[in-house]
Amino acid sequence: MKKIPVITDRELEIMEVVWQNGSLPAQEIAAYFLQPEHGGTSKNTTYTFLNRLVKKGALSREEPGFVCKARFTREQVQRSVGQSFLDKVYHGSLSGMVAQFVDGHISAQE
Repeated sequence: MKKIPVITDRELEIMEVVWQNGSLPAQEIAAYFLQPEHGGTSKNTTYTFLNRLVKKGALSREEPGFVCKARFTREQVQRSVGQSFLDKVYHGSLSGMVAQFVDGHISAQE
């Protein structure tokens, strides 16, 4: 299996749009993020993120039309991001993360 690259928050937002649509021309992705309710990001900035995702291997670029398609499923990326967070913040300890999350969030009755 291919190694899943590190993906930034903004790149995850782009991946989500691609996952929801299966594949999508870069032009449509840029138009989506140009809308104020989706960040109002310039076309050039969105294309920069798309090119980074292609370079990282997270998206494939098909011609004609710079059609973007995810090379990993949402679940694969979620698992990778979750493991990275767990490793970075909790030194890989799932029980440590759960214990800290539960502390103060669950009443004695629960």
